[in-house]
Amino acid sequence: MAKDIRVRRAVEKARRLLRSYGLDCQTTAEELERWFQAETPYDNDMKLEDILEIPLIVVHELVEIDNVKRMGLALTEDVIVENLQKVDDAHLKAAEVELELTFSLMETAHIRDRLKDIKAWSEDPSVTPVNRENYRKMHAATLNALERLA
Repeated sequence: MAKDIRVRRAVEKARRLLRSYGLDCQTTAEELERWFQAETPYDNDMKLEDILEIPLIVVHELVEIDNVKRMGLALTEDVIVENLQKVDDAHLKAAEVELELTFSLMETAHIRDRLKDIKAWSEDPSVTPVNRENYRKMHAATLNALERLA
């Protein structure tokens, strides 16, 4: 059982958002907690407590974890550092879902906030060249979509 009621509530809310979008995600609060205990090579200032306040980031994390599990990976302490390519592929899919959901909800402030992250992913040397290109395309498409909304 998840240690923190806030984690359970955030996961429930994110799963409702995903269901409203037509996606059934089975990631649990316990798995989200385990994910944030995993070692990571990334310089990431966002802690679990931080993301709980941003439902669309929780959505992203749940989809990423779900994709990692679908790849047959166990949520161990070293799952990320031992499977960088697979985890990055899962991250890309999660970013796509997050953006599609965000646009469907017309959450333009969140989209603008994520643009800098997408740009950083497109320049990250630890990301494969193929995924860096995918993030570059995502960044350009997101900018174009935002311009059309303005």
